[in-house]
Amino acid sequence: MDNRPAPRRRGNAFYAESARAALGLGGEVHSLADVPLPLVHTALGIAVCAVVAALRPQVVGLGSSVIICGSLALLTALTLTLYDRLVYGRDLRHAVAATCLPVAAIGAFVAVLGGTGDLVLRLPAGLVAALVVGGIPHLGGLRAAGREGTATRLLRDGAGVIVLAPLLLAAYDSSLSTAPSAALAGGSVLLVSADALLTEELHGRVAITGALLIAAIMSGLVYALPAAGRDTVRAGLLLVIWYGLRGLVAALLSHIRRRGLVVEYALFVAVAAGVIAARILRG
Repeated sequence: MDNRPAPRRRGNAFYAESARAALGLGGEVHSLADVPLPLVHTALGIAVCAVVAALRPQVVGLGSSVIICGSLALLTALTLTLYDRLVYGRDLRHAVAATCLPVAAIGAFVAVLGGTGDLVLRLPAGLVAALVVGGIPHLGGLRAAGREGTATRLLRDGAGVIVLAPLLLAAYDSSLSTAPSAALAGGSVLLVSADALLTEELHGRVAITGALLIAAIMSGLVYALPAAGRDTVRAGLLLVIWYGLRGLVAALLSHIRRRGLVVEYALFVAVAAGVIAARILRG
């Protein structure tokens, strides 16, 4: 029986493995090719958008459309989560929170369908919704695999702004009464803010708490601002306020607080709020 100790390994692979162990990283490194293309997700998004278009408010009524499409959005989130749990490896599965933005995107498509009959607006809205449903879980898989770069984060942030814009427009520039407008503003801001704050690498509970705070502020503005001033300009300014609040909360709750970022995002909020206040005072 040979009792001699095993020879010590050397070479590039050995040193790379030792470096990963010293940094506390796992031994398995995923490449971009490890995360499958979101073909099934996108097909699901297209199918969902087709059903939403068929059940638009003009066809089945506003109340029925909201209930049916809302249920469909939740079912879509459940389907995406279950599919990824069954198909993807454990280290490549997106978090459940990655379905927040797809749910909001379906709501935004319903808002566009209910607000206009112009195909020039409806078709891009449907395309955006389908791509968000298909693409965001894929980006979540890239995050889980440690392959999320700056471009990916900017793409995700941009998708959040595009999704939230029609929802805020429907909440602050429509014939809805105060309570439904506040509910729409709060719910949509909660979903998009949760996704945005998680993109800022905040912990789950911290991100959800921050999103709840932002949603409470934005829904409270429905009650605070006079209904007479509801228009597209105000909705756009409130989108700027949301962007500033999102950045401000992320900067304040981050482990590394950067005073410059806090001041920058606070200026977004202050300037937009000042313009809204000036418009109200001018009548």
